[in-house]
Amino acid sequence: MPALESRLKIGELARLAGKTIRAIHLYEELELLTPAERSPGGFRLYDTSNLERIQFIDKMQRLGLSLGDIRGLLHQWTQSATAPGAMKGVEELYRAKLAETRAQIRELRALEGELLINLSYLEGCQRCETPAEPVAACPSCERPHTVPATELITGLASP
Repeated sequence: MPALESRLKIGELARLAGKTIRAIHLYEELELLTPAERSPGGFRLYDTSNLERIQFIDKMQRLGLSLGDIRGLLHQWTQSATAPGAMKGVEELYRAKLAETRAQIRELRALEGELLINLSYLEGCQRCETPAEPVAACPSCERPHTVPATELITGLASP
């Protein structure tokens, strides 16, 4: 990332963050982002902490949080009376997101396994001796396959 000047205009910040100017304005409207200062001409000026906040927002959205959720988290953070209290709330959120992420990974691994099984099944279709066979016969094919068809194959012919 290029070295940042001490202050950036909104277009420069948006470009560095990979966001639109409208997104930056929205973050400000939702009180997720506050310009570092204003120029004598009234322009919003930003610094590296603003870029870090945008990166934080982006990562939290990728974790599945809405902008409203992020706003709530930041509000909770700023309203905490103590640092340990603030960190406890963040820890609880991160533990919940970790559990969700692990569940998604398990689901994706199961889907990966099913896709691999079906690809093995489909490889057997490439050796079909009667290429003129109607497509409707495929899901109930009685030709030998190395693996049985699963719902990803049999569901093709279901009404």
